[in-house]
Amino acid sequence: SPEAKNDYSYDLQVVTEREKFIIPIRAIGCRAIIDFPDSLDFGGVPVKYPSEKPVMIRNTGEKTTKWSLRLPSGFSVSKSEGILEVGHSEQLVFTFFPQEARRYEGEIVLNYDILEASVSIRGEG
Repeated sequence: SPEAKNDYSYDLQVVTEREKFIIPIRAIGCRAIIDFPDSLDFGGVPVKYPSEKPVMIRNTGEKTTKWSLRLPSGFSVSKSEGILEVGHSEQLVFTFFPQEARRYEGEIVLNYDILEASVSIRGEG
């Protein structure tokens, strides 16, 4: 049995009289799980006027994780990377700053642990 809640990977080599083959053994330990909104919608915002939206992210998993965010143009965030301990939360402030009168939309890419999640973001200038 495992000594700790870690990922384990082992290749078991089996040799018979006629052949040799490998059986992969994989065990997944603790995972970080970041609670993040499914989408962010700023609605209509006056052109060249910044609009802010605070968002809480929380690690509901069993492992501390490093995280990072990538956002489409027209949007920014107060902090684009960090480390989130198990059970802890952090507030991020997203800003939409339209430079022209049009619809802005795209995907926020959240990377953490070994996972990548996409969240839709939109607003109209």
